[in-house]
Amino acid sequence: MALTPQEEALIREMDRLRDEIRALKEKRYALIEQVRRLRSQRRQLVERVRQLREEIRRLREEREKLLQQLNALKEQRNNLYTQLRQLLQEINIQRRVLAELRPYARRSVAAIRARIEELEWKQQTEVLPLDAEREIIEEIARLEAILEKTLEARKVFEDLVEKKGRLTMIRMDLEEVRRKINQVREEIGRVKARIQELRGQAEEVSRKISDLDAEIDRISKEIDEISNAIAEKVERLREVREELERIRKGVVDEKSRRALEEIRRRALEKLERGEPLTMLEMKALYGVVGEEDEEESTGVGG
Repeated sequence: MALTPQEEALIREMDRLRDEIRALKEKRYALIEQVRRLRSQRRQLVERVRQLREEIRRLREEREKLLQQLNALKEQRNNLYTQLRQLLQEINIQRRVLAELRPYARRSVAAIRARIEELEWKQQTEVLPLDAEREIIEEIARLEAILEKTLEARKVFEDLVEKKGRLTMIRMDLEEVRRKINQVREEIGRVKARIQELRGQAEEVSRKISDLDAEIDRISKEIDEISNAIAEKVERLREVREELERIRKGVVDEKSRRALEEIRRRALEKLERGEPLTMLEMKALYGVVGEEDEEESTGVGG
């Protein structure tokens, strides 16, 4: 059975709509897959940011410990400087004292004591004139004063040697503390630089996440638009299909009407000729044809 031009146009539109719906669904599926990939990338980037921030937090704690260590070393250095200044003052004082006692520093304590004992023995064991005894007493007093100065010079000298030893140790300790301070400062600088580097990486990854969010949002809106377009085309396809069904039903009704008119015409001709009528012809003539008779009449007309 040949199609009417209107039927052909509707069928062409239905084919076009089906092709467009298929293409839109394929495009939507591709976009949905793209969103899934982008969301997977986003999850990876979010995890990377979390790791970077955790590393930054750990480095900040390490920097805080290093700063505390640096402060402790600076306090230790200040204490050593205080000890150094005090010790230098004491050494300068003792140097001046020693300079005053220098004439006595090289004397022999044993010789002086031996001479004093010799004079005392002589005083005790010999009968001496008063002038001679007075001279011995004065000599012993002079030697005892020299002995006292000599012993004082020895003590000051030993003290000075001991303080110089302490001075050397303090300077060595200061050098070690300064070395540690420089080392800790370098470590703090390294940690600070690493924090800055990681912070830059975190900011860069955060920017990528923002870009992904914008891209996901854009594609999601496009998916919504495609879904709306698909819904509109599906609705249009339904309308066209219903229109085609209505047209086809109208064509069938018209064919049935024409077939019945033909049967009625033949029945009238038979009546004029006095020929007997079939049951279908009688029904057609009197307008009582049912659905089954319409199908039969359509077949007869054909």
